[in-house]
Amino acid sequence: MVTLKIDRSNMVSSSEFVRNFSAMLDKAKEAPLFIMRNNDIEGIMMDIEEYEMLLEKIEYLENKLEDAFIEEVIAERKENFDIRDSIEEEEIMDLLEE
Repeated sequence: MVTLKIDRSNMVSSSEFVRNFSAMLDKAKEAPLFIMRNNDIEGIMMDIEEYEMLLEKIEYLENKLEDAFIEEVIAERKENFDIRDSIEEEEIMDLLEE
């Protein structure tokens, strides 16, 4: 699990956040704000461009993991492949017609 490194200057109480919402929006464009309630982080506010960048990175990494999994499955199937286990195209077509 990733450990968050939080600068205390970016921590704000939920009541302060509500009272100064406009200023908090401006501050969140500089760095993510960690919104506190009862001394616990309850939420994070960040710039939309940074959020979109994070989503793109997540999608990229998910695609890389999927590609790696597919490559692993293909390699395993190649390793265990025996031509005698294959079927002819005509047999496949017959099965599809059923």
